[in-house]
Amino acid sequence: MYEIGISNPGLQILYAYLNDATPAAAERAYCPWPDMAALMRAYDVPLWTLETIDPVAGCDLWGFTLPHELTYTNVLEMLDLAGVPIHAAERGEGQPIVLGGGPAVADPWPLAPFFEAFFMGEVEHRLDEIVEALAAPSRALRLQALAAVPGMWLPGVSERPAQRQVFTAFSRTPPVLRPVVPVLEAVHDRAIVEVMRGCTAGCRFCQAGMWYRPVRERPVDLVVEAAERLLAETGCDEVSLLSLSSCDYSGIEEALTRIRALRPGVRVSLPSLRIDSAAEALGGFAADQRGSVTLAPEAGTQELRDAINKGVDDAQFEEAVRATFGGGFTGLKLYFMIGLPGETDADVAGIARMAATAVRLAKEIGRGRARLSVAVSSYVPKAHTPFQLEPFAGAAVLRHRQQLLRDAMPRHVRINFHDVAASLVEATLARGGPGSDRLVEEAWRRGARFDGWSEHFHFATWEGAAAATGIELGAAELRSDETLPWESAVDAVVTRGFLADEQARASRGELTDDCRDGSCAACGVCGSGVEMDVLP
Repeated sequence: MYEIGISNPGLQILYAYLNDATPAAAERAYCPWPDMAALMRAYDVPLWTLETIDPVAGCDLWGFTLPHELTYTNVLEMLDLAGVPIHAAERGEGQPIVLGGGPAVADPWPLAPFFEAFFMGEVEHRLDEIVEALAAPSRALRLQALAAVPGMWLPGVSERPAQRQVFTAFSRTPPVLRPVVPVLEAVHDRAIVEVMRGCTAGCRFCQAGMWYRPVRERPVDLVVEAAERLLAETGCDEVSLLSLSSCDYSGIEEALTRIRALRPGVRVSLPSLRIDSAAEALGGFAADQRGSVTLAPEAGTQELRDAINKGVDDAQFEEAVRATFGGGFTGLKLYFMIGLPGETDADVAGIARMAATAVRLAKEIGRGRARLSVAVSSYVPKAHTPFQLEPFAGAAVLRHRQQLLRDAMPRHVRINFHDVAASLVEATLARGGPGSDRLVEEAWRRGARFDGWSEHFHFATWEGAAAATGIELGAAELRSDETLPWESAVDAVVTRGFLADEQARASRGELTDDCRDGSCAACGVCGSGVEMDVLP
């Protein structure tokens, strides 16, 4: 929906570059909320673009950024509202070519029949080629030209997997300096500066950490200049320093200090913090910073954190919590997962013990003003990660462990759990192969929309769709001696051998160095012009 989509920095990058640097005109459309969609159908009003109020069906190319699996039914909803056939095979001359991108295309099969093409990886340096391909005189020739763009995979056409693309000029390129400003309150109403792309911490559960390798950092001068320009252009009074792990940015302390000195009252937020690098940066906020901080220990015991390569010990956790409340923050949110490979009930009980430690420190340092909450999600194995072959824990195990945590959690700690049923659907689609699209289509035809929103997710709809298509929810029978479904579509550059080695190290509880400051783990990404680019 609009409030989410307008806050997506990736869409801002695409919009700015296409309109400012290519002959193309890029316009936007978001998924209407269900009541609006019902009215549009009742009055036969097709989905339109916000810029010119033209029907989306008249565009040459329709690009969808696909952030996660629970958005898939919205793709079919938008296609149908626009009057575009939902199956690519049914589209003809004069109808848009539908292109998918974003992190969820790490496994494109659950959406493959609905798209003409998918782009794998970071697209900034390929946008000119995509626009040029659209200049071909016919639909068939346009598709032929798109198929030749590096990173592009066309279902049923491409003969080999598409290699994930890495934007190697990131460090030399400024962020978007004149973003589209929302016309109503958005989920993130702040100026955004992407300071770093990629992460090499090597958390074995994390798809983004594998998909966006290697690390590339923007110079501090470029970050501060962008923040100053964005504050003037947008009217915001808060700057968000964005990355997968903002405290790992080499220039974080200098950037924080200089941005806060730009004008009185400017707030700086770090939306993503790793505990082992958070304490020092949190201390740099100074005592007048307010609001809340999210820290992600991920697992409740040292043994399980070592297995997932989190490598955070209890002393580091306590130091980060002390820095949070000592730095003036009044709220702390702790993020954990349950259902990780090798997890036991004892590991889950450890989450409650860590929460109790945070409660004690909140009372000691926060003087009664501090608030603590715990968010617990269900782990879903993802493609192109060391855990890609691991089984999903299953609904019974996850519900048992949720109850264990409810019983063990200290009083006055607010705890939120991710819906197990939604995780079951996500797990089914995250590693779906050819044919998994039938589940998405059947669920949409039965009324599934906005599945990432609890008020619109109806598990009975997905159960019915699964029964109708013969697909077992949550099941994935995968073997290491086979080509995995997603490997036939995308070469993520991270090698299968590296992922298998990491899975083996996880079973032994062995840590792997972050290659920024440790030995190279030989993941396969660097080489042929792609390399880590960090500040000196």
